[in-house]
Amino acid sequence: MNPYREKIILSYKFLIKAHEELLTRTINVWMLGELAEVNSVNEEGDIFNFDPEMFRDSKDQNVQLLLNYFDNLEDLMNSLANINAITEEELDDFEDEEEL
Repeated sequence: MNPYREKIILSYKFLIKAHEELLTRTINVWMLGELAEVNSVNEEGDIFNFDPEMFRDSKDQNVQLLLNYFDNLEDLMNSLANINAITEEELDDFEDEEEL
């Protein structure tokens, strides 16, 4: 694989991690803001699966800003993957890459 393509794939992998982290941070803001009461009854070790659709109707402007950024990042990732025809196999090949 040529160095240019390697950098594209490494950049895409970075965006995947950033996308995941952004979702986590958005959930944290939501849980400590609008859902503070619900959050207070959760016990350590409780597991709950979140989906961005769950807080689309949030009244918190900060949550909405983060969701907007999350959506834009997702669009960018989809475009990058489509333009460059990035495959799962290529992503897996760089799984242990330190340069991310």
